[in-house]
Amino acid sequence: MTSRERILAAFRGKEVDYIPFIIEWNQQQKLHERLSWKNERERLALHQEKGWDSFINIYASVTPTADVTVEKRIETDGENRILCQIWKTPAGDITEKLKLTVDWDESELRDHHLKFNSDFRTPRYMEFPFKTLKDLDALEYLFPLENPIDTEELIRTYSEKRKLADEFDYPLFVYFDAGMDWLMWLYPTDEFVIRTVEEPEFIAKLLDHINKAKHKRLELLLKLGVDGVTRRGWYESTDIWSPGIFRKFAKPVLEKEIEMTHAAGKTYTYLMVTGINPLLTDLADLKFDCLFGPEPALGGQDLKQIHDALPGKSFWGGISGPEHFGADSPDKAEKAVEKIISIYGKTGLVLGMGATYRYYWPWENFEAAERTWRRLR
Repeated sequence: MTSRERILAAFRGKEVDYIPFIIEWNQQQKLHERLSWKNERERLALHQEKGWDSFINIYASVTPTADVTVEKRIETDGENRILCQIWKTPAGDITEKLKLTVDWDESELRDHHLKFNSDFRTPRYMEFPFKTLKDLDALEYLFPLENPIDTEELIRTYSEKRKLADEFDYPLFVYFDAGMDWLMWLYPTDEFVIRTVEEPEFIAKLLDHINKAKHKRLELLLKLGVDGVTRRGWYESTDIWSPGIFRKFAKPVLEKEIEMTHAAGKTYTYLMVTGINPLLTDLADLKFDCLFGPEPALGGQDLKQIHDALPGKSFWGGISGPEHFGADSPDKAEKAVEKIISIYGKTGLVLGMGATYRYYWPWENFEAAERTWRRLR
């Protein structure tokens, strides 16, 4: 089988020649002493040479309309440096302020504004952007349902990435970020939790607009011919929300996306790392193909319990990045691979992890996992 055939068959629970092995690498991979590359082509060529499975991602980007401008300045408040961004739209200005901490790569701010979908936002908010119902009027400009620039860019990017995917016979997936992850990006943690409980209509209106804009882009990419969807659920779990909140704000959106994806004949993978156990009944109801990333060493999750609760669904994971690759010994990395294969067997399993591989993790741990995979695959 080609890597593309193997991965898609595994996602669908079909027989494979051997278990796929996929590791995603952190953006700082260029710093790795043993394994580095300069571009996507070099990455794919190296994976093919090593015999590792891989894929290419495309992002369903939503960008502001042409009549939106961003005013950006750095302010000071005592010892703090603060980034002030003002999004100027025909519906009014949207102002936000974020503390510039020492771990922030400020090079991204020199020529560009800070995009909304950044994990750096949440703990650094001094003033969050969408405060009142009036602010939501700006959504049609900041997250337009239709934007010719987005359409042109997605078609161009798809064409480039499809050629590369076909050349190396790896699948092309949409890495998709609709849903409740946007609350983590647009508010500090306490604020979005309180608002979701006390002002559910406000949150519903905010998410409904962003989801519609995202679904427009997903619809285009499915028509163009991507192989599947990998849907983020990093911040949709019970680490933050009750199962009731998940059912109200997350589940209906997932059902719509899964239906869209399957109608196009593509696979749908849902990424959720921790806080999974209280949602197993709901996840069993959802008709996605593969659950990606459940943490096997942190968060008190039982992979055998997850397997038994989700019959008919495939699994992508089994290795804890921080623990088995980052902290433990080669022996524990080997045992992690043995354990997940003993649970799932050789059908409906993709070996990997939810996190990306950090360049400073002990390489011998990765080698132990790879050897074990080759021995048991």
